[in-house]
Amino acid sequence: MNFPARPTFIIKTLGCKVNQYESQAMRENLAGSGFVEKMDGQIADFYIINSCTVTRRADKDTRSLIHHFHKINPDGKIVVAGCYSELKEDRDILRGILGVTHLIRNREKGKIATILGSHVIARPVRKNFSNGARLPSAAGNDEQITDFKDRNRAFIKVQDGCNHKCSYCKVSLVRGPSKSRSTEDILREARAVIEKGFKEIVLTGICLGAWGRDMAKKINLSNLVKEISQIDGLFRIRLSSIEPIYVTGDIINALKGNDKVCKHLHMPLQSGDNRILRAMKRPYTREKFAQIIGELRKHIPDIAITTDILVGFPGEDDKCFNATLKFIEDIKPSRMHVFSYSKRDGTPASRYRHSLNKKEIKKRVEVLTGLSRDFSADFARDFIGKIQDTVIESHRDGITGFLTGYTDRYIRIFVDGPDSLKNNLVPVKIMRVDKNMVFACRTGLPACVAVR
Repeated sequence: MNFPARPTFIIKTLGCKVNQYESQAMRENLAGSGFVEKMDGQIADFYIINSCTVTRRADKDTRSLIHHFHKINPDGKIVVAGCYSELKEDRDILRGILGVTHLIRNREKGKIATILGSHVIARPVRKNFSNGARLPSAAGNDEQITDFKDRNRAFIKVQDGCNHKCSYCKVSLVRGPSKSRSTEDILREARAVIEKGFKEIVLTGICLGAWGRDMAKKINLSNLVKEISQIDGLFRIRLSSIEPIYVTGDIINALKGNDKVCKHLHMPLQSGDNRILRAMKRPYTREKFAQIIGELRKHIPDIAITTDILVGFPGEDDKCFNATLKFIEDIKPSRMHVFSYSKRDGTPASRYRHSLNKKEIKKRVEVLTGLSRDFSADFARDFIGKIQDTVIESHRDGITGFLTGYTDRYIRIFVDGPDSLKNNLVPVKIMRVDKNMVFACRTGLPACVAVR
């Protein structure tokens, strides 16, 4: 197959905000080297899957995309990048799937144009790897972004890797130890996306709270937040998921005393039972977690605290689950992401005895999901009649026709208004909550009380 002078590509992203950032970096790397991005559904020379491997379902999703792309274009070159292409056993599986021509590790994503371009110029790539074939490789990483396609919020990766060894988690195996990006690189990217008109910057990392701790000059995330907030422009900063042990007084002060920082923290809990937390190798107890939340609410009473709960971890009996349920009811987060345990080969938990059946796990997930809906509605009701700055999204809700957006407390609102409000930071007044839909109106309008 002879490639055109300007080869084409499509990128599909699975998984976390870090992957979404890295897809944008790959997109800009390729475009800067003469590659042309195609729309979904079009035929392309390269189909790039930025993969996730946090669960078995994520692995399956990658394989499904491979089959999909090979079916629509048997001559296309399928590139699997990211976490699912890191470990030898996973790479061996991917090599054997028809259509896969390139496996690109996380550290190689910044060199993707060089990797793909060398094959475009030198020779066509075989339809599939033969046993023992050497994979394209590149040293270093040149990730950087100036934009964020199809997003109203710009994600900026400030850190990669994780030093924690949670017993259920494969991420530390595929991402390696924690490594911080320099303040200068981050500030350069922040300025670029602010100049593009983005009104919200989301700081993200594999272990966001560890930023700065591996640097010669010991600094922490609160220092970075302060630096970014001093950039001129109308924008706000949101912290993505942060482990509880990194929520220090400095972080609380950074949220409390800075109008540009969203009053929202996502802290993964995983379990409300101390025995399960120990088995998970989580570095805190339920008492410590509650203490951190208490400090946050003491200084910022209306802060939004969202969390993750992992259901069905090996050894989670009725007593452990009920302890989690009671703890959740006590701390009452504003939102929860509830997911079931997924066995990951190579992790300590994969060797633990697992006794729960899928039916019981599903039942527990449903119970916690129902609680999450109730907590979200209760939290939103506390803001009825209050004005909240909201980043309006670029697409209207398909059912109501309303514009939608997120307040700085991460409440999703529905508001009537013209398209000119899209992608802007707009003050709205929250009017009512109806079946987990939060309706608001633009401030200063006579008809504000007449929200449908």
